[in-house]
Amino acid sequence: MVVSRAVTVVLSSATSSSASATALQLADRLLTAGHRVMVFAHGTAVDVALDDGPIADAVRALLRRGVHGATLDWVVEAGAAGGRRMVDGVIAGDDADLWRFVREADTVLAPGGGQPWRVVS
Repeated sequence: MVVSRAVTVVLSSATSSSASATALQLADRLLTAGHRVMVFAHGTAVDVALDDGPIADAVRALLRRGVHGATLDWVVEAGAAGGRRMVDGVIAGDDADLWRFVREADTVLAPGGGQPWRVVS
């Protein structure tokens, strides 16, 4: 029996970063396994979810999984988004959203931004 987990992924690297690409692959595998995934992007990582960005279709595919039972929440830092159009389903937020994701997560990963850490509740 697989135990469902909640995993927060905090992105801070731009679209060309291998860490962001790896994070998207990890999110895909976690969703496939039935886990809840929460993505918070800040700084240049907001570009990952741009509607006209180079990997917008990959982001759309991940978000579309919600229609088929997977749970993915994706928030970008509003200040870094700067009013640019994001992929449908991605919402602009702030540090309160990040904090909520961290509190609700069993595990928090920050690829490219240091070592992952375990949230203790």
